[in-house]
Amino acid sequence: MELGICSTFGYKLIFEERIKLIKNAGFESVMIWWGENTKENEDEQKAQPEIICKYNLKIENAHFSFAGIDSIWKDISDGDDLIKKYLSYIDDCKTYEIPSAIMHVTGSDNPPPHSQLGLDRFKQIIEKAEKNGITIALENVWRPDYLDYIFSNIKSDYLKFCYDSGHENCFTKGFDYLLKYGGKLAALHLHDNDGTKDQHKFPFSGTVKWERIMKKLKEINYNGTLALEVDAQYSGTYNEYSAEAYLLEAKKRADRLIKL
Repeated sequence: MELGICSTFGYKLIFEERIKLIKNAGFESVMIWWGENTKENEDEQKAQPEIICKYNLKIENAHFSFAGIDSIWKDISDGDDLIKKYLSYIDDCKTYEIPSAIMHVTGSDNPPPHSQLGLDRFKQIIEKAEKNGITIALENVWRPDYLDYIFSNIKSDYLKFCYDSGHENCFTKGFDYLLKYGGKLAALHLHDNDGTKDQHKFPFSGTVKWERIMKKLKEINYNGTLALEVDAQYSGTYNEYSAEAYLLEAKKRADRLIKL
């Protein structure tokens, strides 16, 4: 099983330096951010795929920005503008040979009601993804009913699921996303927390039940990348490790997961 990690792992380094450290730590795959709220400007962002290729790493996926995502469910111009952005991001994935993208479907635990308009907008996204051969994996955050609504009403081989262990542990305790959507699983965001909030800690640093998760992944024959979405700033461990040491520790935790 290949090991991957997010390129934005919490240290203020230029992108190429982060990729070099990821490669040296023994990871084989990289998840990148795409769109607004990125540390890089647009030109730097579009140089990322070439840099990743330079270090013989695989681009696992691009996480699309979720700024303003709740507007997708509303009959407002912001929702229309957001769709245009997502359609352009899919074009970018095609141009830069990024095979799949991760999306949130809501931006809070109290989003606007799901609606036919929002569903139709997601249909536009998936239809565009199909034409370009790009997989769209929807990530669990606060509300499983929104995932249910979309998965029940849009049927496509290019519509998949991204499992986030940390979100499940702190936002939806007791809901088994791998049981519900394991058949659609296309991506992982593995990280830990203490169950009270999203913390993006190393695996085995919180209360996530890793034995259960790894057993379920084996049961559903998941053979994709084991990808960590850990962040030294988010988890409050920035001052405990150098960037190099942080990635080496992340690799140790990933190896420990595989042994389960």
